[in-house]
Amino acid sequence: MNTAVTFLIAVVVLILHVWLCRRSPKFWYLGGIVPLLWVALLVFLFFNGKIHWGEDWKMIVFPTLLFIVFWVQGHLAAKKKEIAKMKAKDLS
Repeated sequence: MNTAVTFLIAVVVLILHVWLCRRSPKFWYLGGIVPLLWVALLVFLFFNGKIHWGEDWKMIVFPTLLFIVFWVQGHLAAKKKEIAKMKAKDLS
């Protein structure tokens, strides 16, 4: 696979992940789909000898932290939006 296609897929996955993280708090698990698939892919590649922790730690740690931070941020933003909606409903 060439670099342009790989980059395009990465951007699409990142946009999908951010969109899923911004869903309602009752659907909190949707934002966890991409990080879970990422971890499963890392485990698969590790056990097949395609990646090595000592050499590829940046490729492993950075995207994992990025996915988790987006998930937490999206969940908190959705929770704030839900609380604001409930307060507006109570005032009317």
